[in-house]
Amino acid sequence: MRKLLALILFCLSFFCGSAQIMTAEQVRMARQVRADLNMEQWVWAIGVGEDIESADNSALRNLTQHAMTQTTIVDTSLKNTNSGAGVKSDVTTSSKSVGIANIYMENVHRIILQPEQGQQVVLRYMSREDWDNRENLVGEKILSYIDAAQMMTSPEDILRCYSWAYLLLRSYNGKPITIKGLSASQYLLTAIRTLLDDINISVIGVKQDKENKNYPYTLYLDFTYQGEPIPSICFAYFDGSGTVEGESVKDGRSTIVMKKLPDTMNITIDCTMIELARQADPTVAVLIPSAPSFDGSVKEVETTPKGVKVKSSFDSTSPKVNSAVQQSLKNTTASYAKVETVSDTAPYTKIMTEIAGSFTNLQGTDIRHHFTDSAWSDYKKIVAEGNPTLARTPEWSFARLDSLVICRQMPIKLKFKGNKSFVEDVVFRINASTKKIESVAYKLGTQTEKQIMAKEWDERDRLTLITFLEDYRTAYCLRDMAYIKKVFSDDAYIIVGKVLQPSKKKYGDKTELINTDGKAVYTQYSKKEYLENLQRSFTSKEFVNIRFEECDVEKGYNTKEGIYAVQVRQLYYSNNYADDGILTLAIDMRREANPLVRVRVWQQKRDLTYTAEQMIVRTVSTGSDIN
Repeated sequence: MRKLLALILFCLSFFCGSAQIMTAEQVRMARQVRADLNMEQWVWAIGVGEDIESADNSALRNLTQHAMTQTTIVDTSLKNTNSGAGVKSDVTTSSKSVGIANIYMENVHRIILQPEQGQQVVLRYMSREDWDNRENLVGEKILSYIDAAQMMTSPEDILRCYSWAYLLLRSYNGKPITIKGLSASQYLLTAIRTLLDDINISVIGVKQDKENKNYPYTLYLDFTYQGEPIPSICFAYFDGSGTVEGESVKDGRSTIVMKKLPDTMNITIDCTMIELARQADPTVAVLIPSAPSFDGSVKEVETTPKGVKVKSSFDSTSPKVNSAVQQSLKNTTASYAKVETVSDTAPYTKIMTEIAGSFTNLQGTDIRHHFTDSAWSDYKKIVAEGNPTLARTPEWSFARLDSLVICRQMPIKLKFKGNKSFVEDVVFRINASTKKIESVAYKLGTQTEKQIMAKEWDERDRLTLITFLEDYRTAYCLRDMAYIKKVFSDDAYIIVGKVLQPSKKKYGDKTELINTDGKAVYTQYSKKEYLENLQRSFTSKEFVNIRFEECDVEKGYNTKEGIYAVQVRQLYYSNNYADDGILTLAIDMRREANPLVRVRVWQQKRDLTYTAEQMIVRTVSTGSDIN
């Protein structure tokens, strides 16, 4: 009972920020640490603030300043030149001294000291051994990024991991690292340059709007990697007056605007993705501002290559060309025709042509009558965000799903404040009898669709799952709390997971589920808690964009018929947050008109405890109980 009372008093004082009662051991430890003025045994810092949280943040900031050292940064440049004997690699190096705080710190202890002059005081400290081990931690992180890159398939992910490894290497002063007989620096620069050389950017069309005095030229770009469309990547370019950053690619396509149209232009591939680094690896984020320009990241692109003419007609919003990117999209959409053929596409084509025309008709086109009330509400949300414009001339394809005709797809470009843009494809579901659009959604990425359509299921089952994932993704992008509340079952099993290093920390305020390897900690939320947290998050965001990649799907049979499990890599972007993690869903589709998410698990990294197959095993057919 005494122990329980002491614990309650401690927790109250900790969370309320009132005066702290230090134990005898804490007093002894604080004196010992602060007496080590030369920091031979302990590295420590004091923080002061109005409350415990601000004092603690101050202490941590002050602690990281001890890591601010004048580090020699070596810039190595790799250039490939052609000679009679083949390709020759020339390496040049230069160095400079910059201040970098290495914030890879483990086992940081805290003591809340007695307040002074009405201010809270916090001591943060760690042993000299742990402090000096930071270089080893950086070395391990470098190798982990290299290993991760070698297992990835997306050029954007490979490039990011190699670039982050190289940035860490530039501030690394530990034991030399070699990869396949090469120095890590030589290996990484060669890998980065080779990947960048395999990226090709081409202008497939140019449109001129003579009435637009600011940005009269619209350029339509194709991005390929080793001849295939790049799923996603970010880039920057000079528009004639300044550098535009935050441009992005989806399924190999992008659209940009220019003040002038020179013969050639430079497009710079974003190798480091600082928004994601801020969340996933703060140390890398600190290093990015001093990052070098990687050789091969700047692409010189012809603005009017052979066969491309500048068009001024509004009748053609963008070129129709048989490029590698366009052919890949056609091959993917062709698989939908197997579900059920739509014999007469003329009425649906007419509807979609009018909707697409509303983007370029300066007088405005009345398209409201093509939508039901709920679909019109959703469509207005889509066109209200990001000042959308058509990113390509739509090439419609149609598939039948029960009473609906699914029209794919209308490509649009969304542009938000802070120069962040996305290319999205909008899918329309039209009632075959009334010819009214009943719902709209953002399409999944082409690679994700291919992975689902490759499953040996009935064609209808595959399309049903794709339709649900489109709606689920769209709800988060549009911050549609009504849909999200509806789609989660009341007893949904909602887990947010974090992959941690072994730690002695104790978790007492939430239910914690720790898997067998001891490195992943999962926090369970009720539906009410999850939705409240999500609402607070949405309120602070101008936009949300979610991408699904690396899709693994399973479906239940016999007693679990109608239960689907999906595991995807989810990339989340907003104006104030970005992350990259693994999302696993168990979906009850026995009543297709009212699908329910029974299980939602989010992890920072993959964990075999929560695979799509395991979700089918764990989710029983009568509810969300976990075996």
